[in-house]
Amino acid sequence: MQNAPPQRYSTLFSTLYDEPAPVGTLGRGAHYSVLRCAEWLNVVREPLQHPQIHDFAVIWDEDHDTRVIQVAEQLYVEGLLSPVQFIGERKASLTVVVAAKFYFHGSEKVIQNYESRIIQIVEDLAFDTWNAEVGMFDRSPGSPHQNDARAIIAAEEHRVQTYLSNIDSLWALGTKPYKPSPCCEAES
Repeated sequence: MQNAPPQRYSTLFSTLYDEPAPVGTLGRGAHYSVLRCAEWLNVVREPLQHPQIHDFAVIWDEDHDTRVIQVAEQLYVEGLLSPVQFIGERKASLTVVVAAKFYFHGSEKVIQNYESRIIQIVEDLAFDTWNAEVGMFDRSPGSPHQNDARAIIAAEEHRVQTYLSNIDSLWALGTKPYKPSPCCEAES
């Protein structure tokens, strides 16, 4: 039996993995998808000479509100997506969780300006008015002080952190150099 292809949410992003409905008992029906795009900015939003691959996770709650994809697309076209590791909407509130490397890069004003731009995007949504907040994620072992998922999932902090860490462990989220697919390399 062949698996169905994953849901296509966007013409800007490829879907690498998709859970279409809640799995388990975390939060209010937490489940996730992993999306990929080409990225011309590195994790700290500096221009790249050659594009990288950017994988990020969409964290869904029980209603699987696909309007979050429109917001992710807006972040992408405005050059704000490169530091994003996780993005999700819950109860009309958008949570963007960025790499801790970006969060602590530069001055505090950098992250404040970044968050202000995201807030402006969600305030100008044609379909609804959402709140927005920015958290951070660090995959480094022993760095719990550099992890703050905000309200991306309505559950205990340690459970949310374990869930996000497991997703990152499976998918190595973030920006990384492009490597040709093994199926496309010349045969020896």
